[in-house]
Amino acid sequence: MFCVALTFDDGYMEQFRYAQLLYRMGAPGTFYLITGLREYMGRKLMINSKELVRELINMGHEVGSHTHTHRDLTRIGINEVEEEFRLSKVIISELTGNDDIGIAYPYGSFNEEVIRVASKYFIYGRTMGNFNRWNETANRYALGGMGARHLIKLPIKVLKGIRLVTVVFHDEPTWLVKLVIEYLRAFNARFVILREGLECLGL
Repeated sequence: MFCVALTFDDGYMEQFRYAQLLYRMGAPGTFYLITGLREYMGRKLMINSKELVRELINMGHEVGSHTHTHRDLTRIGINEVEEEFRLSKVIISELTGNDDIGIAYPYGSFNEEVIRVASKYFIYGRTMGNFNRWNETANRYALGGMGARHLIKLPIKVLKGIRLVTVVFHDEPTWLVKLVIEYLRAFNARFVILREGLECLGL
């Protein structure tokens, strides 16, 4: 058996429907919220409704940081990186009552300096894209993530003993999220919030 973490970036209001779907299907998710904006890409963000964020927690989902203003952390000064992390951590910790939170780097962008600062504020960091997509390198501050289309390679990875699969969603249709869950269930996957995924990797 391997672990699967279903993760959702940005924290659009519409993503609350994913939270409800996952709850009905018995699959917890991890939602990374931008904390310092009212809107992103012209769409309202969940961070502006404390009630919705608390309901996410009550449904058994994890809430993490997607920074304060969604900037590329490799293109700003290290003091600005620190402020992005600090502000978002304070807001999410107050909302959730939990200090042990993770971060998803905006655009999947990070480097050694970003990791160094992230380790002061968060218990893990999730990226996306080509780097460490299947979590073959166990590093809690460079956890890989992938889009649903990459799951076609899953049977081979299962045979090779994959331990954690992290799927990244943004604004996909709910039917696709449901299909991904059903597909992964066919492999007897164990659904976890990403914080629990650290244990699956032995971290």
